[in-house]
Parts: sequence; structure tokens; C-alpha cells
Amino acid sequence: MRCRKAGFTLIELLVVIAIIAILIALLLPAVQQAREAARRTQCKNHLKQVGLALHNYHDTHNVFPYGYMESGTYHKRDTWMQMVLPFIDQAPMYNQYSAWDGEWVMDTPPEIKDLQIPTLQCPTDPSTPGVGGGGGNRAGGNGFQGNYVVCAGNDLMLRSQAHNLNGMFCRRSSTRMGDVLDGTSNTVMTSEGIVRGSDVSGPDGVSWGGTGGYWGGAPHGSYGFTTLEPPNSRLADQIYDCKEDDFMGAPCNPIGGADELRNFARSYHVGGAHAGMADGAIRFISSNIDTGTWRALGSRRGGETVGEY
Repeated sequence: MRCRKAGFTLIELLVVIAIIAILIALLLPAVQQAREAARRTQCKNHLKQVGLALHNYHDTHNVFPYGYMESGTYHKRDTWMQMVLPFIDQAPMYNQYSAWDGEWVMDTPPEIKDLQIPTLQCPTDPSTPGVGGGGGNRAGGNGFQGNYVVCAGNDLMLRSQAHNLNGMFCRRSSTRMGDVLDGTSNTVMTSEGIVRGSDVSGPDGVSWGGTGGYWGGAPHGSYGFTTLEPPNSRLADQIYDCKEDDFMGAPCNPIGGADELRNFARSYHVGGAHAGMADGAIRFISSNIDTGTWRALGSRRGGETVGEY
């Protein structure tokens, strides 16, 4: 009698392959969701650290840092970000920056401003970190661009009125905890923004990457955001210069030197964006939040009544 060799038939092999394919198809979305959940948690934790840094700055100086500064002898147009560096474990970088005696912050040497700061990055954003950039600005590029911005209020970020906005941060702002008359749990202090890439070149070689432009884009709307519209609004941002591409429903209108700037909270998370409240709490704000409620949360002393959100 002949001995028959054990083995799989072609049909059996195809069935096994089909089962494996089905299992992979079922598991892959679960793995992707798990990874996004981890990235979202990390993003939330980073925003929490930013909030703690702002509070520690206030504890040290009895005032929150300004949104941005456009006067003085050195470091014109620097932002709150440079001020909180010692409070996010970046003291060496802050010391280097402080020792540099340049007039304009956009001229900061690349060896300082190109340094990546993990605390200011949201891993869900595929463009983070944004560093350098096309033609770049006068010192060779945008510098590092992160994902967290401060609240300038609930209206247009008018350049002509940039010192008088109703949020916690604006030009030369010096907000104290006692100035937040609406209550620290009812006032937005920070939120997320997207990085619009590193190769956005504007006139005169100036280059901004949209939200997160810490190194020179301050007066052009990229240091902060407004709660004029809910997170991830389909209404276009209006900042100095940006790509007009549709970044996940994030249109942008480059307006150069125009007065009526606006920059909305944005993220790549599904359904909304994280926001840091003035009391240090982190809330996930739905893109479908009532517009009136979101605007009320943006002002520090508007006297509005805020319901559930």
C-alpha cells in the first residue's frame, strides 16, 4: 500500500488565507483607534503641561505672560511661548535666547529657533513639528512651529486693536488671575491648532506656517486663536500668509497686512479639539458646540452665563 503524504489542498489554503485576511481587516481599525487614543491622550497631557507652565509663570511673576510683544529694543514680536520656556523644561534654550541680543525675534539664529520642543507638539497632527520653511524669513526659516496657542478673545483679532482684545492674551497683555472675572472654570486659556506645513512662502521672503508660528508671526494672527467660531470651523482662518489648501476642513485665507485677522481652534482629532481652561482643566470641545457658548468661554470678563457644554 502507498503512504499518502499529509498536506493542505488548494481549497484549504485559500480558506486559511481568507480567514487571516478577515482577521486583519477586523483588527486593523482597532489598532488604529488604539494608536489614536494614545496620541490623543499624549496631546491632552502636553496641553495640560502648557497650562501648568502658564500658571507657574503667573506664580513666579504675579502675571501671565503677554500674548506677544511688538516694542522694546530686543526680541520684538516674541510671544508667550518664549516666556514659558523655563517652565516646560527648556531653561537652556531660554538662556540662549535671552543672551541673544537681536532686535527682531524672526532673526533668532536657527540653532535656537529650529530646536524642537516635544511639549508643544500634538502627535495626531501629521505636519508636526513644522521647522524651517521654503524661502523662510530673514534668518532662514520659520523656526519650530507647535500645536498650542493662547486665547485672544471671542472676536476678530484686529491688528489695530491688538492691545485691547477681550481674551486672556493679546499684544502687551498683562492679565492677572484676578482679571478673569467670568471665573477661571468658565474662561478658555489655551487650545490646539494645526501646523500648516513648513514651505509657506509669502511676500518679501516672509514665511509663516499658520497656527503655531511662534517665531515672528505674532502680529499676523498665529500666536493665538479666537472663539468667534467653534473648533474646526469651515470658515477660513485669516492670517498673514498660509496655504489655501483644505487641511482636513481647515481652509485658510492669506490676507497680508489686512486688519481683520482671525484664527480658530483646530485639530486632527475626530469631532473637536482640546481646550485648556484658566483653572488648569482640559476639556474636549465638540466642533458642534453652541457658538454662543463657545464665544462666552473666550472672554475673560464678559459677564456671560455659560451653560452645559
